Amino acid sequence: MTEPDQGQLDDVEPDSRISPPQTGHDEIDGALSDVADLPSAPLADHYDRLAKAHEVLDEALHRPGDQTHDAESG
Repeated sequence: MTEPDQGQLDDVEPDSRISPPQTGHDEIDGALSDVADLPSAPLADHYDRLAKAHEVLDEALHRPGDQTHDAESG
């Protein structure tokens, strides 16, 4: 008796309806949106999309302060 294949990536179809989380930061939301549909994008576009998302997220994380939230809390 053999066990059925479970957890095989070949059996999984990409779900293009996945929506990225919304952070409230336009730049971050745009970056997440750009990589959310990678499974349906041509492979040749993957590197550029991931590099751009990395750049946007890196800039957001290294920004000295979030002016929008500082103004609301003060």
